[in-house]
Amino acid sequence: MRSPSHRRQFVANKLLGNPEVSVEALKTMRERALSQDKWCAYQNHAMDSAGLGDLQFLQIGPGRTFTKPPERMPDTIHAIGWRYLFVGFVNLETGQIEESA
Repeated sequence: MRSPSHRRQFVANKLLGNPEVSVEALKTMRERALSQDKWCAYQNHAMDSAGLGDLQFLQIGPGRTFTKPPERMPDTIHAIGWRYLFVGFVNLETGQIEESA
């Protein structure tokens, strides 16, 4: 059995469909981004969910709560994130979700 240190880092799950980052979300991410920050994209992969395919975003980087993308969207006071799986990083220039970075 492998130790946890042998786990691959930044493994993105497959994007479902062709989701688009909303103009409002992209504007907010651009305004809040610092030079070393990245924005992670998480997509709802729960097949029994009415929100299947929906996106959520998490800012990571030095001085942030997370410096590496968690496998699943962290729980917040507003929602439980287990349905949302890491699918890639948001390219702030193009607005596209890149499955590897």
